[in-house]
Amino acid sequence: MPFDAGFTAAVTKEIADVATGARIDKIYQPERDIVVLSLKSAGENKKLLLSAVAGMSRFGFTDTDRENPAEPPMFCMLLRKHLVGGHIMFVKQLGFERAVEIGISSHDEMGFKSEKSLIVEIMGTYSNIILLDEKRRVLSAIRFVDLSVKAKRQILPGFPYELPPVQEGKLDTLAVTREEFMAKLEKDISEGFGENAVDKYLIASYRGLSPLVAREISFRACKETTFALALCDREKLWFHFNEIYGRVARGEFEPYILYDKDKRPLEYSFCEIRQYGLSVVCVKCDSFGELMDKFCFEKDKNESIKRKSQDILKLLSAASARITKKISLQEKDLSECAEREKLKLYGDLITAYMYMLKKGDSSAKLVDYNDYDENGNGKEIEVPLEINLTPAQNAQRYYKFYAKMKTREVQLTAQIESGREELEYIDTIFDSLTKAEGEKDIAEIREELAISGYGKKLESMFGSRTKSKSARKQKMKKTYDLLEFRSSGGYRILCGKNNLQNDYLTTEVADKFDMWFHVKDMPGSHTVMFCGKDEPSAEDYTEAATIAAFYSKGKDMPGVPVDYTRIKNVKKPSGAKPGFVIYETNYTAYVTADEELVKRLRAVK
Repeated sequence: MPFDAGFTAAVTKEIADVATGARIDKIYQPERDIVVLSLKSAGENKKLLLSAVAGMSRFGFTDTDRENPAEPPMFCMLLRKHLVGGHIMFVKQLGFERAVEIGISSHDEMGFKSEKSLIVEIMGTYSNIILLDEKRRVLSAIRFVDLSVKAKRQILPGFPYELPPVQEGKLDTLAVTREEFMAKLEKDISEGFGENAVDKYLIASYRGLSPLVAREISFRACKETTFALALCDREKLWFHFNEIYGRVARGEFEPYILYDKDKRPLEYSFCEIRQYGLSVVCVKCDSFGELMDKFCFEKDKNESIKRKSQDILKLLSAASARITKKISLQEKDLSECAEREKLKLYGDLITAYMYMLKKGDSSAKLVDYNDYDENGNGKEIEVPLEINLTPAQNAQRYYKFYAKMKTREVQLTAQIESGREELEYIDTIFDSLTKAEGEKDIAEIREELAISGYGKKLESMFGSRTKSKSARKQKMKKTYDLLEFRSSGGYRILCGKNNLQNDYLTTEVADKFDMWFHVKDMPGSHTVMFCGKDEPSAEDYTEAATIAAFYSKGKDMPGVPVDYTRIKNVKKPSGAKPGFVIYETNYTAYVTADEELVKRLRAVK
């Protein structure tokens, strides 16, 4: 993502224009690497997001609500101690780098006025949020850096703050003049860099350029994103370089977001991007905060859920691999059991021809008159014998092996079926994780795993807390935060996000005449349209089926089969795992999981 120095300058200006003089009312830390400052200015409330998440680091205003932990982390408590009630004095970019300083005037514990600084560094895996005192010494940080890490500076409490090291050999993008630009260009071409692509040359020569903006300058000057430096028109290259970064120097920015043909966010920038032509849609946003919310919302949510559920994913992946391997071995054993009829035949033949056999024979060629060859003669079969056993004992030996194989086949068949059911259940948990929207949903999935017998495994592997059986029963009685929708006909539609919610919705909330929907033969959410004895329109049915399809494993299929029936036809077997039901007298609809339709039908809480 191009959160480069130019974009940093744009966001810094937007924050400075609004937040200077604002009072810090509250501070939250919804995740380890994310801090949110709640600001009040001229009767208006704003949320300032500071993120040091590797790969998603950024800062800016946001309208997105995030779920906060029950107990705030220590860094959050320290920020509250020093900054809540303070006023923002300034917001400035540190040089032309991906770092910004927020100056804050507050009071210390003795009531004396003090000045603190909050530094946000947007540097990939090295991103950080650092609190400084009035002497610019480090009070605390999201992540500390010491000599054990290969770094050019240390970030530790009490240490003086140092700016990130400047990129050596690169010129100041905002300060370079036309003469300096041209002189360097001619010198580099004469020294053999003329074959380099224009965009690569700009990135290597000037500070703070992202690949996206470097390609854009190359495209505007040369009509190609990868064009040889020596063949480029020098004047055009300077013109477009200065056109973009001259506006940056003057504080003139425009928030643009780019969408691909599937309407998914692709890139973003502080200037218009033309290099993709008609293959993408370039949309101008009202603010950089709105831009980042649109671009990062889904990615933020998915990454957050992934981080918070790492232990669950690891446990389930290991369980799935173990069960799959076990089933494979059992199926191999089961195929061997298919030979049991041969063992019974050997026993029958030995019994029939016992008068011809004697102890000490190693084998015998016996005729099976129940199986004929093409000439109508019985087939001759060679039967292996144990030389130290009598014919009767040999017959009993084969009958015994046959009985064992028959019992083993029954057991293996049941075990394989049980293993496949367990895999199907694990698949439903994986599906639930894709629908989780916050820490509360993850906690419910943990609770379900505890009920299903995985709690001790989680606890032993990762130290996760599981509750007692009585506490789990109490949990089952509580209400759940279900997904809510409203059909075009005005019918209320509820959808579960995990198996506990599915059970709660189907067995406790819905009436026997309400319509129940579930994707056919795949993991998915239970979806209920609350219509009573009414007969909704075909459009209402289609919308409810679309919701069920969207919140299922088959959402990307071209035609998703969705079963639907009245709740009275849905039963939960005694002792079944959470989310498992059986149903009859159902119909099946084939729908497309239309994301836009689902978003439009979703009820606003």
